[in-house]
Amino acid sequence: MELPPLSTEQLSQLVVSNAPPSQLFEALSRYELQACLISTGVNSPNEGGGNFTLLSLFYSSFFLVHLLTDQVSEARALTKRIPEALLQQDPSLQNCLTLLRAVWQTQHGQVYQVLRGLPWPDALEPLVRRYESFFQDKTLIAVSRSYEAIRLATAAIHLGLDEQLAEQEDPNIISNFTKCGWTWDSESKLLHPKPIVVSPPEPRPSNGIRKAMTMLGTRAC
Repeated sequence: MELPPLSTEQLSQLVVSNAPPSQLFEALSRYELQACLISTGVNSPNEGGGNFTLLSLFYSSFFLVHLLTDQVSEARALTKRIPEALLQQDPSLQNCLTLLRAVWQTQHGQVYQVLRGLPWPDALEPLVRRYESFFQDKTLIAVSRSYEAIRLATAAIHLGLDEQLAEQEDPNIISNFTKCGWTWDSESKLLHPKPIVVSPPEPRPSNGIRKAMTMLGTRAC
């Protein structure tokens, strides 16, 4: 299949699409070689100009899609392949490194702080918000299976909810958990999780690459 040149327009189309994360990953994977070749001529923002911006968007997007597909170790490996000058000078990639440390160390509060509090370019916002939702869902499932009882404030921290409101036993905070089947004991001030069962992911279709290329506006050979 012919791969169109890597460009901010191609990346922007992928980022805003509602394509499954696995298809986004496949599409971006095919661009890594092009990104590597472009990066050989970029040493700084001033020298690289538009290519520096393009590479920032590519590597930041690819990193976030690694996390969206729950490939944390692979995301860590990706940071070793990003050109050092780009990694050290680009604010978005610095955010990615900070996010990686928080995810790797399972610092839930820090993960939400990075996703919500650090400045992300508008072009990356769709992926940042998708990962925030993914991380919340994944954490909720994990907590539901790990605890028989948990303080409301602790559960709120795991989900990125307002800890102060949780301390005040805010009904809206409580409902975030009871609507999942959890029970709230007002006497003990504890939540009793109900394990959340999710359907196994559908197997990746054999034509996943073909679908990914369709999103990029290419035609299968």
